[in-house]
Amino acid sequence: MAVLSPDTLLLNWLFALPFCAALAAELFPRLALRTRSEREAQALARGPLPFGAVTCLMGLALSFRLLLTVSGDTKIAADYWWTRDLYHLRLGADSFSAVIVLAIYGLGLLIFVHMAGLPTADRAHHRAALLLTAQGCGIGVALSTDLILLVFLLHLMVLSLWSLVSLEAPREADRLLVTCHIGASLVLGSALLMWRQGGDTATAQLPLLLLSAGPSTLKLMALVALTGLLTIMPGVPGHGWLPRLARATPGTGLLSVTLLVLVATTVLLRILPGMLLLPTVPGLGSTSLVLGLVTLWWGAVRAWLDHDMRGRAAWLTVAQSGYLLIALAGAAGTTASPVFLEAASLHLMVTPLALLAIWLSTSAVLARVGTDSLAALSALFGQMPTAGLGLLAGGLSLAGVPPLAGFQVQRLLVSGALAGGNWALAVTLVLANALILFVVWDIFRRAFLRRELPPPVRPGTLALALPVSILVGALLLFGIWSQPLAQWSQLAAGSVLSLRPAP
Repeated sequence: MAVLSPDTLLLNWLFALPFCAALAAELFPRLALRTRSEREAQALARGPLPFGAVTCLMGLALSFRLLLTVSGDTKIAADYWWTRDLYHLRLGADSFSAVIVLAIYGLGLLIFVHMAGLPTADRAHHRAALLLTAQGCGIGVALSTDLILLVFLLHLMVLSLWSLVSLEAPREADRLLVTCHIGASLVLGSALLMWRQGGDTATAQLPLLLLSAGPSTLKLMALVALTGLLTIMPGVPGHGWLPRLARATPGTGLLSVTLLVLVATTVLLRILPGMLLLPTVPGLGSTSLVLGLVTLWWGAVRAWLDHDMRGRAAWLTVAQSGYLLIALAGAAGTTASPVFLEAASLHLMVTPLALLAIWLSTSAVLARVGTDSLAALSALFGQMPTAGLGLLAGGLSLAGVPPLAGFQVQRLLVSGALAGGNWALAVTLVLANALILFVVWDIFRRAFLRRELPPPVRPGTLALALPVSILVGALLLFGIWSQPLAQWSQLAAGSVLSLRPAP
């Protein structure tokens, strides 16, 4: 009989916690509790959302312990041989996955607190259960050390988010499901090609097993996986599922898609540098660079042309996929600078904070004003200063303005381009940042500073203001005191590179 070590037990708790909490949240309304007033009844109906926040707090505590455990050379592995008749489940944790689990629980905590403060509590137990299930699948993706298991959990997460979005907009949920399942199926196809070439799907073994494969086979695997992950992130110009979703689901469903973007980016960083961006793959770096530049400018220009806060936030989210692809393009090849992969890892940690600050601010404006059309908004800063600061801090961080955390990402990208003698790329990045800065300032000026008669504003709540305040503080803290974040990104980049065979 195998004895579990305390570290393995920690991994099991991290994996099981959100699923157990999802079951509890779903069963919560079935408890027969007597209420003395209508206010108590409303609080009880909203109860699963604070319960989800408490669950995320528990997950944060476990995640910090996991990060401290694996911050050195220690790694945690859990092989479940009792599944050998079905499939060998392999889970593990390193510094990269520990940071991702920490981010999932941290963002989940802020989303749950925000959801609890929204005016409607319709089917709160379903929303909490589905979002917790999606979180659990995302954590499983981060901890999975097997590609087939990783893709399986990615599909389950898409199903959970589809169910969640269906509570608000079934038609847009179907588009999300189709688009993301096509993307995840492409990633699965790439994993199956790897399995055929190497005979194994363990992420730690694939780099060595694939060295015998030809460049054409590796290129096919890389392009198939890259195309699928871009569809999920979302980074394919023209499909526009995220902007449509932004207008159809302004509340809880849209906020949960932040989790999908984070996890898809995690899969991209885990698979491509370790298994696919090999020096023998011809043309993959240039392909990633072209896709990155097109995605970056497509999102930035469409954000400039949009007329409401949701649309602009959605297109800014699309634009961020471009930065990641540019960083991965710079990391490809035998003489590539490790600065680019460090920039990609740092981008994965910082960008979700900035994007969530923008989304939560937009959601707060929509909940308290009833509209987010820039033509109908004015002079909101006096009544909604927290939302204004959240929008400004998140947007300026995306544009790389110091002293916010996003400055470190843009500094690494531009310095890496200059170190490689690619002045055109450096200038292009600076110009794109300038356009994003203009888009964000235009939103802030028109919605919060314009001196016209302000629209009626409903009273605010602490639950709406607190998550945005925490995000603004985090962006400032990590921008001014950047050493911990830099150390985490170096650890994460080292974990990714450890899966990559030497040239």
